[in-house]
Amino acid sequence: MKSSDNSYRQLGGMIGVLLGFGAPLGSLLVRMLLYGRVGFGGIAEELSRNTYYYIYMVLAMPVVFGIFGYYLGRLNDKIASQKISVEKLNVLLESESMTDDTTGLYNHRHILVEVERETERARRYGHILSGMMIDIDDFKKINDSYGHLAGDRILREVADVLDSNIRKVDIIGRYGGDEFLAILPEAAVESATVVAERLLASVRNYPFKINDNLLTLTISIGIGSFEDTKTLDRDTFIEKADKAMFDAKRAGRNRIFCAPTRV
Repeated sequence: MKSSDNSYRQLGGMIGVLLGFGAPLGSLLVRMLLYGRVGFGGIAEELSRNTYYYIYMVLAMPVVFGIFGYYLGRLNDKIASQKISVEKLNVLLESESMTDDTTGLYNHRHILVEVERETERARRYGHILSGMMIDIDDFKKINDSYGHLAGDRILREVADVLDSNIRKVDIIGRYGGDEFLAILPEAAVESATVVAERLLASVRNYPFKINDNLLTLTISIGIGSFEDTKTLDRDTFIEKADKAMFDAKRAGRNRIFCAPTRV
């Protein structure tokens, strides 16, 4: 731990020293009561009878109590340090359990958790909700031509482009393979389409590069938008966006397809 974190051991030592100085006084009062010595005369008599005892108490007790307090503070520092380490580890483990290793976006499991949360919120408050399923066109050709490591680099770059061009309130994750799922809270189909058009253009215009080869990539986007969310659930949300994405593929790729807005 840094020196600035040593508050418990320093505080424990200081309290111990103070208690140590109080020990002779406490002993004096107890002995006066036991032996019936009262007033200033009693104090003088007690001190004269046990001079060396009180000198010892004054010199030794602050040291003993100070060392003991410092040791207890040191133990407390270790406990606090371990607690912080455990908390940091828990945060790290939680982050890793939510994050896709390749893209850095939410992984499949956690993006489903987010879909569940947002569909439930939309049902409760009657908010509109939109989603997008995004697929990289002909991604298999990249893996076949350049290998899976190059494919993973492309996936990371596409993920960065997508994440940089959605709205701040939107949520995006890797659904699987080269597919991404985006959740657009309180976005009507018009707003979702604006976001989708920005994503389509951003990916198409991005200079992807493998070795010395510049690549132009495109994506297909399916939009599922829900105006009536009273009966909306996670599966309906995903199925609608997924079907719209396949319709965009069938229509020729590098395009957006919007599913009808009714559930």
